[in-house]
Amino acid sequence: MIRAIDYTGELLGSIDFIEASWDRRWSEPGEFMVYMTLDEYNRLNALGMKYIENVGRPEQGIIQKTEYSKEQSGSFVTVSGFFVDKLLDFGVYRKTQVLEANTAAAVKTAISSYIANANAAVAVDGVSYRPLASVSINSDSVFPSKVDISIDQDMQMGEAIYSALSGTDYGLTVKVSSYPSQNSGAIGIDIIFKKGTRKTEGENGVFFGKAYNNVDDMSYTLDESAEKCLYEVIQEVEAEHYSKFSTTYFPIKYTEVEEGTTKYFIGCTYFYSGNQPGGIGNCYPKKILKTSLSSDECDLKVTTAANQQKIKSLMQKKAQLDMLEHYKVEEISINVLQERFIYMQDYSLGDVCAALIDDLEQMYYARIEEVNETHKNNMVEIQLVLGTPSKQKWRR
Repeated sequence: MIRAIDYTGELLGSIDFIEASWDRRWSEPGEFMVYMTLDEYNRLNALGMKYIENVGRPEQGIIQKTEYSKEQSGSFVTVSGFFVDKLLDFGVYRKTQVLEANTAAAVKTAISSYIANANAAVAVDGVSYRPLASVSINSDSVFPSKVDISIDQDMQMGEAIYSALSGTDYGLTVKVSSYPSQNSGAIGIDIIFKKGTRKTEGENGVFFGKAYNNVDDMSYTLDESAEKCLYEVIQEVEAEHYSKFSTTYFPIKYTEVEEGTTKYFIGCTYFYSGNQPGGIGNCYPKKILKTSLSSDECDLKVTTAANQQKIKSLMQKKAQLDMLEHYKVEEISINVLQERFIYMQDYSLGDVCAALIDDLEQMYYARIEEVNETHKNNMVEIQLVLGTPSKQKWRR
């Protein structure tokens, strides 16, 4: 059931729609679309419709785009937008901030500190403006035991939080905690950090394949064309400090003359075997990455051993982030049937499940990264996208 909510948070009731899509995502904000007659849109718009909910799903969509079309069969309107976690991108912090923690409690503290900075009020001509009324962390949240990321000053808050969770088993769901009234107020956000469930073995295992009669069609994609696994990471330093940087930390040291001026560079290396293309032997696609570490991250004028190690670590983190843009693309797409295993009952977004591709005689464990729902003619079609599959022993 698709329902409308007004801008103050009041439920307006069910929408008499023609077609709707509800695309849930684990590693970034999801999005939705609702297609309806002009008369139905005018009815709801007059009541102040601003949000959409899909009953039984934890997300809430915010209408950000409205499209009108007139056809031979009548007049129609499509409303669409992202889920409300996209509103986290209203916030941003002016400084580069390093999140480094090694316990779940410390991770929560680090993320909380970053959120406070990114959602801080800005004064303009004596008037205070805040991106969101509040951004709170729900008490039911659970956190990874480690986070290690440098958030650039121009990275929006939502993107930064998702990046901090990248590579962990954790995701998030966002709820609106407060709504504006007719005359005042603003949107407040409540974030629930959660861990995906592993469902690959035993009674709780969830399997997709022909043998389970729960797959309409299935596709597998592996794209290694953009992979980079070997990095030389370069940072410019001042001439007076150049000679003090040790080759123990920075095996790359060189100078260049640009427009008559000598520039001094130090560099370290980074390698990750998991992003090496398969089947080509000992070949390692390389990239040169030039970084611009800010004073918020470190002091490039301090050349103590401890600070050199810190600088090297920060440079390697930049390589790790860049590698996400040059990572192999591997995913399984499945149009599932609601047989044997039922969506939202036996499995959901973020769960690790098993996919058996009979024609390839391969079995993979992979996380459900996307769930694309299509609602039409009183039916719901479900497409799953499983990302970063882990190959398992084939079961005959």
